[in-house]
Amino acid sequence: MADTAVTERRVRPIQDAIASGNWKQALKECEKWQKKGEASDRFLALKAAVLLHQSDGRNQEKGTNETLQLCQRQPPVLNVEAIHQLQDSLSLLNLEVQEGPKLWERAVAARPSDQDLITTWLSNSITASNWQSAQKV
Repeated sequence: MADTAVTERRVRPIQDAIASGNWKQALKECEKWQKKGEASDRFLALKAAVLLHQSDGRNQEKGTNETLQLCQRQPPVLNVEAIHQLQDSLSLLNLEVQEGPKLWERAVAARPSDQDLITTWLSNSITASNWQSAQKV
């Protein structure tokens, strides 16, 4: 996987296109960086979200499949920003309530000493009033 500075540089134009509502440009940026071998969790989660926002059904279906694959992947996604992006994508698919907490659970199980993951999961659970998930933390 690419180091974080490289990933950050590659993700920035995609996020800029998304912020301006230009989903087609965001998809072009994703394709460009995918061809160059970008495969970080953050990039893959962002790419799946971009595909979900495309107007054609084929890309939306591909985005759905990629989102669900990332959610169930072994090893689990450990990047906090990627998990947030996946939760947003799951929300679009109306699966956030069932699958969202599982992302955090799997990440913390893989890295039980990562305080950033644990505190973010707890904070998100409390903010969403998901007390069952908060108790698991």
